[in-house]
Amino acid sequence: MLFFSSIFFPVVKISASGLNDIAVLSAASSPLMSKALFNFVITLLVGLLIICILVIVFSSKLRKANRELRRRNKKIEEVNAELQKANKELAIQKDAITHEYSQSEMFYRMLVQSADDGISFYDQNGALKYANAAFYSLAGLDKEQYESLSPNEIIHPEDKDYVRNRTNALDTKGFYESELRLRHKDGHFVNLSTRSVTVKNEKGEPIGALTISRDITALKKVNEDLVRANIEAEASNRLKSSFLANISHEIRTPLNSVVGFANLLLANDITNEIKEEYIEHINHNSEKLLQIIGDIIDLSRLESSQIEITYEEASVNSIVNEVVEEAKKVVKRNEKSIIINVVNLLEDTTDLIFTDRVWLKRVLNHLMDNAVKFTLEGSVRLTYAKENDNLIFRIKDTGIGINKENLDHIFEEFRQEIDGHHRPFEGLGVGLTLAKEVIERMGGRIFVQSEKGVGSEFSFSIPFRPAGGSTRIRAQIVSDEKHPSEINWRSRKCLLVDDNKDILLYLNRVLVDTGIKILTARSGMEAIETVKKIPDIDVVLLDMQMPEMNGIEATKEIRKIRRDIPIIAQTAFIFEDDKDIILEAGCDACLIKPIRKDHLLTVMSSFLKTN
Repeated sequence: MLFFSSIFFPVVKISASGLNDIAVLSAASSPLMSKALFNFVITLLVGLLIICILVIVFSSKLRKANRELRRRNKKIEEVNAELQKANKELAIQKDAITHEYSQSEMFYRMLVQSADDGISFYDQNGALKYANAAFYSLAGLDKEQYESLSPNEIIHPEDKDYVRNRTNALDTKGFYESELRLRHKDGHFVNLSTRSVTVKNEKGEPIGALTISRDITALKKVNEDLVRANIEAEASNRLKSSFLANISHEIRTPLNSVVGFANLLLANDITNEIKEEYIEHINHNSEKLLQIIGDIIDLSRLESSQIEITYEEASVNSIVNEVVEEAKKVVKRNEKSIIINVVNLLEDTTDLIFTDRVWLKRVLNHLMDNAVKFTLEGSVRLTYAKENDNLIFRIKDTGIGINKENLDHIFEEFRQEIDGHHRPFEGLGVGLTLAKEVIERMGGRIFVQSEKGVGSEFSFSIPFRPAGGSTRIRAQIVSDEKHPSEINWRSRKCLLVDDNKDILLYLNRVLVDTGIKILTARSGMEAIETVKKIPDIDVVLLDMQMPEMNGIEATKEIRKIRRDIPIIAQTAFIFEDDKDIILEAGCDACLIKPIRKDHLLTVMSSFLKTN
């Protein structure tokens, strides 16, 4: 506005002065000239007026434009401020995102590096681009050692097609699962379970493959052990099924003879010679039944580790003689043309040893029974001698022999060279198992040599534990004992306690020839009452298993009444722990059922004096 005023007002001033000058001139000039001049002045004034109007209008628009410009500048400033604020916020967010990305990358890197499984990434050419520490440690290597080896040096020869198969599967299916064996730096192979997947970029184009590898060596071993255990369990079940079938046959066969000949004894028209023959058959088959039951019980004790070796003074010659006599009876009964030879290489002073007499005899019986059983004709030779610090027994036969492939299995339980219903020989298949276990518990070893069709030789050794003396001293002791027929207990009283009336009848018949007065009781309570009423009872034969009050409880109560009375337990339990419990309860001796007459009289004689 000031700008326009500075231009406009000088013009006005000039125009006014000019008009005055013109007026003076016009007054002095002619009328024509005055009119022209007047028009010129009017035109000039009009032009000036228009110029002034235009200037005023332009000035107004300029002022409006300036206001609009200032308004827009202010808005631009506000927008700039908003942009600066937004830029600041974006910068803060960028820093936060960068920090978060850095933390996330660090987290995932730590996660990958701390994984127990091997994680590896391969490019399209199959080159290893990245792997965590666990990947290298699977083979016990570090990165430098792994990269210095070729795949053929580390992959198992049988898995050499792994890389090719993985590449083909990734190209066709996009994933690949397989097991792989890698050579560990220690020399052994580790089993890996691997899974590979194809990795693609944003456009869906494959850029490589990711593989996760897990060490399953221990798991595979456990699985193999389970499979092996399952196979062994199935084989054991088959053997046990065969064993049960054998038991049924082995028990029913002698039992059939016992029952059959016992019924034949009821006939009235048989002679004494035939009766003796029947009785001999009954006794023989009864002994076989006892042996079978004993083998089954011994097998149970073997599986539960309850076989115990008890050392006592025993004569080797005496044990061998008993075993040989029993073997000769078997040969005679089966009408075999077998000669049994005994070769004793022991000196008289080394005859008595400390050993488990019962188990040593059982082992020799099993080996001699096998030699006689599997020898159709020829000879069986038993040799025993002291070699260094061991006692050596050898049983050699000329029997059918054993195939070499079966030599490693003959000591396993339930095993026989020929199984099933077509087997030509009897037996449960536990004798050699028991013999091996007993010999090893005695501190010895057992060996076998055999050739099919030629024969076999079983030998075993046990530590030699001398006891001193010889069997000549023992022979003198035995000769001083009285024969059962010479026993006279007519002034003695015996209390028989058993809930089974058949046992009471049997014991009565056994003791009747001794002249002893017999009292009976059918329960533990009745036995206690009898001891209270009759204070001069000399000996008690007490059954251990009875209803209401068992033998152990009855023994303790009898001991409260009389502490000096001999109590002889009779039981079917044969474990050493059971025997110890019986003796600790107060019994003086223990008889194992079935009770034989000579054994019963011998034990009773140790407590009763003959009149």
